[in-house]
Amino acid sequence: MKHESRKFIDLIQNVSSKWANWDPPKPINVGDYGKIINETGEFDWEGNIYTSGILDIDMTDQALVPVETEGDDKFIVKSWGVTTKEATPAGTATTDAENVALRIEFQFEGRKRAAALVMYKPKYISLPNNDRLIDLLKNRPDVLKGKYIVTEVMRCDAYMMYMSTNKAESFSVTLNTTGPSASAFTWCAETTYGLYREGSNPTTNYMPLYRLKKPRSKFWWLVGQRGDEIIDDSIPKWEDVDPPWDPLDDEGEEDPIYDAEMHGDFGVFNDGYPDNNDDEW
Repeated sequence: MKHESRKFIDLIQNVSSKWANWDPPKPINVGDYGKIINETGEFDWEGNIYTSGILDIDMTDQALVPVETEGDDKFIVKSWGVTTKEATPAGTATTDAENVALRIEFQFEGRKRAAALVMYKPKYISLPNNDRLIDLLKNRPDVLKGKYIVTEVMRCDAYMMYMSTNKAESFSVTLNTTGPSASAFTWCAETTYGLYREGSNPTTNYMPLYRLKKPRSKFWWLVGQRGDEIIDDSIPKWEDVDPPWDPLDDEGEEDPIYDAEMHGDFGVFNDGYPDNNDDEW
């Protein structure tokens, strides 16, 4: 499929507001900034606010550095048209030397492509909620204006990605653990017809999911540029990044049937009056 990466990323983003990293061994880090490549859906890295030197961040100040938290044993994202039929509890023995850490059976209803992403032992790394960091960002519109910023990354020891065909099917996947203290992982997939990817090396630090945000339109306004307008500081200063493409067909191509005017993409309300609401931050 010509645009398989874009199609998978689009399916996951539609239900989670997070972006799938098509190449999870490739690091995407909190603080990265850049854009989304329209043709592939992948992140086009331009720099990082912590390492590029554009901001004077004191890395010894724990209030300014990324925050890491533990997640549950598993994290599963399913697009529309997918149901989970069964999950085997962790620790189930398969052989004397092997245990099942995770077993999931998916049912794809067919008609359209659908996607699933599984992460084992995820960890969350995110930007701190600190006004001082916001102030530092606001001082560099010359570099960051118009860019998207990675505000959260999900890291894991093992991941599985699957995108179905447009036919109904069942798909089973098992993650087995072996070795001392169950330190080694092996995926085993059954009945695969679609696109399947996986990784299971605990030393690799896979990063299959990340959250991408952009400052709201008036984030960059300086006090002197506001005039008499009062900007409501209670409104969140970030907003999620939407895909840069129109709705996609099953091949990942932008759907020619899509009508921008019908979907309100010209800033017009249903009553015919233009949308002049620009009071967001």
